[in-house]
Amino acid sequence: MPSYINLKTMTMQLIEGDPEGIRICRVRGESLVTVVVPRDKLSEAKALPDLPHRGIYYLLDEDHGTLSRVYAGQTTQGLARLDAHKAKKDFWNRAVMFLDDDINIDRDVLDALETKAIDYVRNHGSYETDNTATPCPHVSPYNGQLVEGLHEDILFRMRVLGYDLDRQEIGPSTASIFHTKKLGIKARGRYDRETGRFTVLTGSTVALDRPILKNAGAMEMRTHLFGDSTKRETLEDDQTFLSPSAAAVFVLGGSQNGWVEWTNDEGKTLHEVYRTTE
Repeated sequence: MPSYINLKTMTMQLIEGDPEGIRICRVRGESLVTVVVPRDKLSEAKALPDLPHRGIYYLLDEDHGTLSRVYAGQTTQGLARLDAHKAKKDFWNRAVMFLDDDINIDRDVLDALETKAIDYVRNHGSYETDNTATPCPHVSPYNGQLVEGLHEDILFRMRVLGYDLDRQEIGPSTASIFHTKKLGIKARGRYDRETGRFTVLTGSTVALDRPILKNAGAMEMRTHLFGDSTKRETLEDDQTFLSPSAAAVFVLGGSQNGWVEWTNDEGKTLHEVYRTTE
């Protein structure tokens, strides 16, 4: 009996021949089209012809494959869906879209696939996610196998592209103190690698004179602790947040990437300390 090699053949098109630019990927025998879009190339990507319009996507804050933050969603508008995210979400530098025709991904399958993607990024990997809740659409039992298969195909393609949603970054086991002195603010905190939470320590300054832009949890905490004050106040008790970015927004206002803003006594960021693999 002859032996056979189980393989998949993926083709990749590099727009303008740029390996760091727009990429279109296809797997032989599959209708799903993958499009990788750098944030600054969105206009060019939207002008590409003959791309499907229905599917799911990931917004990534990534550096050479290391994921700091991930957001999953669905689109029926193709790449045009990214316009709103470019205007409203500052964190992402790359989007990866998985698109197909309506006949292959109907509405029920799309909703179920989005739910699967959101639940996955909320429970896997060591990155933050901007998905705060998992939707619960009705899923036909006849579509379950199709949705599982599509999701596995998507995870496979993400790994091939270098964006592994299961990847766990290795960091130090001891809890170090990190601080920020941006804008003249003096705040200190501690990151818990096991839970992903960040605690801002007693005595830290909070810049209530700078409004919060996009984090309802941080805003609620400010209001709870300081009321309507618009001065710079000092924390009287430790406060724990779901992520380093939420903690940074609470302290500094605006829209912050906590993996960059919090640094240790050696000047290394949280990203450098906890998201550098061995």
